[in-house]
Amino acid sequence: MDLGCGEGRISRELTDLGWRVTASDIVPTMLEAAQQALSAKNYLLADAADLPVTDNQFDLVVAYNMLMDVEDVPGTVREIARVLKPRGHAIVSLVHPFVDRGRFAGKDVDAPFVVEGSYFGRERFEGSETRNGLTMDFAGWSQPLEAYAEAFTQAGLAITGLREPRPAIAPNLPPDMARWQRLPLFLWLKLVRL
Repeated sequence: MDLGCGEGRISRELTDLGWRVTASDIVPTMLEAAQQALSAKNYLLADAADLPVTDNQFDLVVAYNMLMDVEDVPGTVREIARVLKPRGHAIVSLVHPFVDRGRFAGKDVDAPFVVEGSYFGRERFEGSETRNGLTMDFAGWSQPLEAYAEAFTQAGLAITGLREPRPAIAPNLPPDMARWQRLPLFLWLKLVRL
């Protein structure tokens, strides 16, 4: 299952690797885009915290950059565990919780990364970014890694792998982009249902 499949990018990759994929999203236009791309075998319009599927159905659930966008993280994680077969795996990608809590103090490549306030607790974020004439709006939740780990533990999922991928070093980036090469932008977790 590709949970929060968006336009189906991960579903397409999984399908190309030979998986029989169910793509699920709560946003009808995103699910329609995934369908138009023929990204999966099955499509499911559903809230990730209340999936209308039977228990123990999937060998693998991928939650790619979606857990920080859901209101009910513990409920969503319980659903991931419920629909996984025993000893099934989940792969989770998050925007790194530390990066969510700070900002650069300037535009220089060596500008300090500053965390004002606290890393702990749960905070709502909303914002937009414009590049090359296109604007993307973002909204979701920032919370510490411990909150995710507690949700996994309570749902009966064990973390078996953790990666903080290093951004690729690209030459000739403007300083305001190059500075992001110093921090882990994402957190990748591999989980198993006990």
